[in-house]
Amino acid sequence: MTVTTSLPAGLAPGGRFDEWQPSAVSYVVCDVDGTLVGPAELATSEVVAAIGRAQRAGLRVGYATGRMRDGVRELQEQLGADGPHVLHNGAEVRHNGTTVARWALTHDQVDALLALARERSDLYLEVYGESGFHVSSLDERARPHWDLLRAEPLGVLERAADLGDTPVPKATFALFSDEALPWLEARLAALDAEVGTASSPRTPGMVFTNVNQPGATKGAAIRAAASHLGVELHQVAAIGDAGNDRSMLAVAGTAIAMGQAELQIRAAAHLVTRSVDEDGVAAALDALRTWAPAR
Repeated sequence: MTVTTSLPAGLAPGGRFDEWQPSAVSYVVCDVDGTLVGPAELATSEVVAAIGRAQRAGLRVGYATGRMRDGVRELQEQLGADGPHVLHNGAEVRHNGTTVARWALTHDQVDALLALARERSDLYLEVYGESGFHVSSLDERARPHWDLLRAEPLGVLERAADLGDTPVPKATFALFSDEALPWLEARLAALDAEVGTASSPRTPGMVFTNVNQPGATKGAAIRAAASHLGVELHQVAAIGDAGNDRSMLAVAGTAIAMGQAELQIRAAAHLVTRSVDEDGVAAALDALRTWAPAR
């Protein structure tokens, strides 16, 4: 089943529009911060309504986020999205309360990241388990992020061995200065890891660099989720706004960038919707709903 290339209101061509081969969408994955939610804690009523319309039309709706399970619990209750969902920046795929795919960091990798965090005072590290996180230091500058996650750190982590057998899907550096990012990127380039940088409208002035096991990306997670559903990638749509969304925009049959996204993200997408402040994800979901086959 194919769809027309005539675009509904609210959507415009992206940088890869000429490569797009429109087809009916069965599963859509939406980034969270900057896509499903803006500066507010939860999604707007229009976004919630659009998800409901999409799911009633037969579209499966999931989210892809750098957050842990606890960090999206209230949002999930609000949205009622059926998933599968991608957590920890691609390191875990969850569906119906069950983990269907996972990538974990090794203790050696975590210890190397802890060592980096101790080299500078303008960044610190969060080390995540399946639920909850430890930190390299109790840095109050990161409290806006703890508030976003709706969780306090479990404690200061001195070495990875203290975690025992707990899987570590992701570690995240929070950066408090402009100078910290290029330094960190240069140091992480020497490590065998998947690195992605993003920000949130709810934590202005902070940048987050996520570190995952090699191959653990939102794109790889979407592949795993689609396989779990028995859905082909050309039937998958992805909507995002930041650098850590590029991998899922690259694999989805329909890639949609948010209107406020940087030029390089809009260039990586087939389509561009309105900004998060204009409920752009709702406009995209309504367009995708018209292309969704019955299930």
